Amino acid sequence: MPATAIDVTPHPDLTADGIVAVAAATRDAWRAIALSTEAVDRQATEETVLRLYAESLPDSAPPEIIWCRSPLEAARLVAADAERLGAPARDRVRDLTWSVGRARLAERLGPREFGRVWQAACGDLAPLISTLIARIATAVEEHADPEDIAERTALRIALTHAVHGQFDASWLPLYEASGMACGLGRMARSAGWWWPFENAVILTERPLALRLDDQDRLHHGDGPALVYADGFAVYSWRGTPLTEEFGRRLAATSPDTIRAEENAELRRIMVEHYTPERFLKESGAQPVQEDEAGKLWRIAMGDDESIVLVEVVNSSPEPDGTFNVYFLRVPPSMLTAKAGVAWTFGLTEDEYQPLRQT
Repeated sequence: MPATAIDVTPHPDLTADGIVAVAAATRDAWRAIALSTEAVDRQATEETVLRLYAESLPDSAPPEIIWCRSPLEAARLVAADAERLGAPARDRVRDLTWSVGRARLAERLGPREFGRVWQAACGDLAPLISTLIARIATAVEEHADPEDIAERTALRIALTHAVHGQFDASWLPLYEASGMACGLGRMARSAGWWWPFENAVILTERPLALRLDDQDRLHHGDGPALVYADGFAVYSWRGTPLTEEFGRRLAATSPDTIRAEENAELRRIMVEHYTPERFLKESGAQPVQEDEAGKLWRIAMGDDESIVLVEVVNSSPEPDGTFNVYFLRVPPSMLTAKAGVAWTFGLTEDEYQPLRQT
């Protein structure tokens, strides 16, 4: 097993159940670390990274500290100034700690229990954070000139040298729950992405905003879902990546801009953002069918499929005595309101026989 200057030996009294208990108690705190948009305390972060360098590279001089506002700004610096930075040091500062700690913990617990504690400590956050890292990396690469293969390649290589700071919350909860606290945990609590090199370390700010929907997907309809201080941004609608141009104009959606959009997928997003019921009302549409289940509305969209909604009224009154009205988006093939409501339950019109509409 390779050696590392940082102690990543699991606690001697470690048990799988103990790890699971600690992971459960710290889950919310780690999520807050991963999604933090608080301003970085630069002095504290610099002290933390210098301490980590002293632990990881004890024979090296303290590095020059360089601050960048975003991963894009940092990646561009890495691509442009390799001589100033020196050789990459991620392998000694981060990767060795990760691999040695993982191997020791797996050896101590065995494969079955290791899988259980990994899921307990990291299973909730790891998929979300992996997606965020991938989306940021893709956005960085997309800032290269499309015709300049060398620039795109240089940015891609620069990204391989990054340590993900707060996003290392995808794996650090397991290490700390196992008694393997280290400087990487302190860095995760201190800053965004960072780049360790022999001569210098590049530190970046956390994002100014990071917006998710209720399914933990990057999502915002009135601007970027993720944005940094220099303007580097990621646009997204319910997890679907958007170009910056489309993301900027989504907030100004109107019935006219919806109808003018030729791309069916973008038009769908515009309708979702505007809301189908608002689009319906402002388009001058009229119900085309009505039955005991509700009203069927249809909006013709030229060469594309029609937008069809069912208007239903909740049969249970609210505390103030009013009845909520809902609009359900259904496939264009629906010819009756009842068929549309049945479809939302995975039933045919004949199979759908509700006792009460709720």
